[in-house]
Amino acid sequence: MNYRKLLVKYGKKLLDKKLVAGTSGNLSLRGENGETFYITPSGMDYLDISEEDIVKINFDGKTIEGDKKPSSEWQMHAEIYKNYPNYNAIVHTHSPIATAFAVCNKKIPRILIEMDAFLGGEIEVAPFHEAGSLELAKSVLPYLKSSNSCLMANHGVVCCGIDLNRAFLSAEYLEDAAKIYYYSLNIGNPKIISK
Repeated sequence: MNYRKLLVKYGKKLLDKKLVAGTSGNLSLRGENGETFYITPSGMDYLDISEEDIVKINFDGKTIEGDKKPSSEWQMHAEIYKNYPNYNAIVHTHSPIATAFAVCNKKIPRILIEMDAFLGGEIEVAPFHEAGSLELAKSVLPYLKSSNSCLMANHGVVCCGIDLNRAFLSAEYLEDAAKIYYYSLNIGNPKIISK
């Protein structure tokens, strides 16, 4: 598997689908031995990132390969990989509608049956902590047990998957569910699907 090529490709897809703006957000893939991961660099435009810019680091943040600074959210990726061996890819976005719910500290309930298949059900909000902090990294962990995604208060979205395509699809479906929930709230009284 060409980890770097995949991360460059999906970074451009994030930008194209308007799930991120500028240099916001980040993506990663668990490495070959399970003790390292590949992550997008900090502060670079997705259109400018090349395969050589992707950084390979260990769970302590030590650079194994690459000369760029890893994403400032590397601790969140490391904590998720350490605690969830079933996740091999992580996509962190600032998708507008989902992030608006995060800013309001409002979860996205189970309004669509597709949410079960692609997200694991309703999407809850992890409490606010400073971006890039270990506190933020640890705060998202409980919310990724029953669902593969969660909102981060006043920040954005994190989606996980068995591979990068699955994590990306979760990010797409989450933003789609957020839009539909937003529209339905404005139309009237959305009906929540019971489990």
